[in-house]
Amino acid sequence: MKETMSNTDIRLILPELKEAAEGSFVKNVYQYGDVFVLKLYKPAGGTSQLLFQVGHRIHLTEFRRVAPRVPPKFCSALRKYLRERRVMSISQHDLDRIVVIEIGDESSSHKLVVELFGNGNLLLLDPNDTIFVAMRYRKMKDRDVVPKAKYEFPPPRGIDILTLEMDSFEDVLADSNANVVRTLASRLNLDALSCEEICTLAGVEPDTKVPALDTQTKKDLAGGFIQFIEKFKDGANAPRIVYDDSEEEQSSVAFLPFKFETYNGLPEETFASFSRAIDSFFGVSDIELMEEEIQDAHAKERTRLERIIEKQEEGILRLKKKAESLRASGEVIYTNFQLVQEILDTISKARASGLSWREIMDRVEEGRKKGIASAKSIERIAPSQAKIIVNLDGIQVDLDIRQNAQDNASLAYDQAKKSESKMTGAQNQIEKTRVKLEELEKTKIEPRDKITRPVRVRKKRWYEKFRWFISSEGFLVIGGRDAKTNERLAKRQMEPDDVFLHASLHGAPYVVVKVHDSPPGEQTLKEAAQFAVTFSRAWQDGLSKGDAYWVNPEQVSFSPPSGEYLPAGAVMLYGTKNYIRSVPVELAVGVILEDEFAIPVSGPPSAISVLSEYHVGVVPGEGKKGQLVKNISNALKGFVPKEKSQLIDQIPQEDLMRVLPAGGGKIKPP
Repeated sequence: MKETMSNTDIRLILPELKEAAEGSFVKNVYQYGDVFVLKLYKPAGGTSQLLFQVGHRIHLTEFRRVAPRVPPKFCSALRKYLRERRVMSISQHDLDRIVVIEIGDESSSHKLVVELFGNGNLLLLDPNDTIFVAMRYRKMKDRDVVPKAKYEFPPPRGIDILTLEMDSFEDVLADSNANVVRTLASRLNLDALSCEEICTLAGVEPDTKVPALDTQTKKDLAGGFIQFIEKFKDGANAPRIVYDDSEEEQSSVAFLPFKFETYNGLPEETFASFSRAIDSFFGVSDIELMEEEIQDAHAKERTRLERIIEKQEEGILRLKKKAESLRASGEVIYTNFQLVQEILDTISKARASGLSWREIMDRVEEGRKKGIASAKSIERIAPSQAKIIVNLDGIQVDLDIRQNAQDNASLAYDQAKKSESKMTGAQNQIEKTRVKLEELEKTKIEPRDKITRPVRVRKKRWYEKFRWFISSEGFLVIGGRDAKTNERLAKRQMEPDDVFLHASLHGAPYVVVKVHDSPPGEQTLKEAAQFAVTFSRAWQDGLSKGDAYWVNPEQVSFSPPSGEYLPAGAVMLYGTKNYIRSVPVELAVGVILEDEFAIPVSGPPSAISVLSEYHVGVVPGEGKKGQLVKNISNALKGFVPKEKSQLIDQIPQEDLMRVLPAGGGKIKPP
């Protein structure tokens, strides 16, 4: 299976990368192991994502990946110097597997060098092309990648295929004892697959040894090389993925910029761009990465819980031994009650008479020699702890010098009870931890073929920059989101035949009904009025109804009367306003199912019920917006067909947020 992009792949994908990236601003940088994604924004061009996996690939991606909570240090360094900077150029070094992305402005710029050969590397160079930070540092025979060193490109590899003269092609084969593919790959700046394609075009077996080639076969190889170069110069043409269907489950074999005769007869799928082909091909790797992360987290949590249980069991064992020892101490004190009391009294009287602890120990030693039972029972004295350690019937017992025999026995029993009580609490904790472990074991890790693919980013329509819905009569109705989009809507999108609406209160969006043929009917105007009122301050103020009016575009002016001031985004309205009174403040939120996407949309219930069969009513309320979004999502999942429910999960939370008015709300009871 083809796992990396060749130098020719990089050259052929470059026009796509230039079109999307050059002139864009870097909004953010994300790192997923050795995969990096630059989120780009181009004014008037929207957002795009440039992905590169060091040592493997570089292309645009349409998959949305979950951003890591804490970016790695290397990623943080890239963010610091690249965010909000403009992509000035993106180029390939010679015909090598190295891409250079220059980011900054005319006065100062950094270069991001993506090395796609070998194990790969990613380096950030300062304005003087000095290595500022790199993903990997290493010293090599031909160059060093170390901090603060001048970056050097690796030495050129092989003969440049674009400058090779046909008369010199046979020289490429000279003095080689290897097979044709190995010879071409080692002497030309080409990958093995491309060399194999040259052989296929020439009708030559790739494994043929070079010494076995006759003059005509060498000419055929030269002809195959010419055909390949012509295809290469024509650029990417119907990029594709080739599949192997020899096994029960069809598997991907290679991604190609154009048709390779080498794979003639195998199933293939063509794509609109080379990026989409590569993006789809490597989507499998992302799934595997997700699965490994899930399994790794699962294993780590299991190990953590097992370690907790092990420590808790060890603690219970210690408490049990301590309780048994203390009870034994209490019992042996009672068994030797008179002896214990004699020891305590003797020590107490000695201290009262002014003897030092050293002198007392000397007397104890004399008593041992004389065979006195109380002295023989004393093992040692710990003055700092006010303890006497004695041996009673083979059991070592700690006696508190300040207490009598009865109190020492009671103290031992009390401490034993405390240890036993702690044992009960610890046992309860173990049971709770075991329940967590059992629940973890029940957690199902989906097999690879059931893991959800990363969500493909949907290309949005122009009017989705605004608030929008389709009226029940089929008219597109769009509204501003803020002062800036209000102004853009009125100045750039409103045409002479359209209808302009506004709610009769401050903090309301401009609303425009787009008209192409016949004018809108009364129902559309009512729905547009309700849209204007619902997305006004009326929602936040908890109003149930509001008024709106409509005018024709020629009644809308962006110039104030002489001597007056008109704030940015504001308009002047002249002539008669056509009022629509007491429209309800409520909306419906629904989804439009399109292939692999669920598109959220909101608007008047009468319009959304026609536009989508899966919708839920929403009214103003005190519930927090975040919780409202979750409630809406759960409700919609219950409405859509079961096999489509995952599409609701894939709707970004911010997209659902965007179809709701500012402020809280609640789902309207059926």
